[in-house]
Amino acid sequence: MTRISKTEFRAALERFYDDVAGGAPMDAAWKTKMIDAGAPDLPDDPTAEQVDAWAELMEMLSDKAYAAEMRAYMSDLWTEEFDPAAYAQAAEATFARVRAAIENNLAPQSAVGREIAADWLAQSARAMKRAPDQVFLDWQLEQYRKHHARSARYQELMAVLQGQAPQAPTGREWSWIIDAMKQLF
Repeated sequence: MTRISKTEFRAALERFYDDVAGGAPMDAAWKTKMIDAGAPDLPDDPTAEQVDAWAELMEMLSDKAYAAEMRAYMSDLWTEEFDPAAYAQAAEATFARVRAAIENNLAPQSAVGREIAADWLAQSARAMKRAPDQVFLDWQLEQYRKHHARSARYQELMAVLQGQAPQAPTGREWSWIIDAMKQLF
C-alpha cells in the first residue's frame, strides 16, 4: 500500500503542478525540485495520524478551486522576466537571516527586522523585474494573506507523514518577515 501511495501521491503532485503552471513559463528544473520536495516519504507502516495526513494532502492536491488560485498566482510570478534562481537564492539567504534573528530573540519590528525586510523586498523585486515599492509590497502581503495558511498546513501534514512534530518549518520565517515588511513605507 505504501509503495502505491507514494506513486499515487507523486502523480497527484505532478498533476497539481501541471495544472497550476497553466500557460506560465515555469522553469522545469524548479518544478521538478518542488515536486521532489513536496512528495513525502511515507512510512512502511503508517500510523492512523499519518494516513489521515496523507488523505488531507491528497484532498488539497485535487482541490480545483485551490489550483485555480495558485494558477493565478503563478501567472503573476512566472513571467518571462522572472528569475527563479535569483528568487530562490534571495529566499534562502533571507530565511537564514530570519532564523538567526528569531534565535537571537529579535522582533520583526526591530532595526534588524526592518533591514531584513527591506533587503527581501529589494531582492525579490529584482528577481521579478519589479520595483521594490508600495505596490509590490502590497502584492507580497496579499499573496501571503491568500496562500500562507494552506501552505503552512501542507508543511504541517508533511511533518506528520515524516514522523515529525506537526509544524510548519517555513511558516515561522514567513510570518516573521511579513510582520517586518508591514512596517516598510
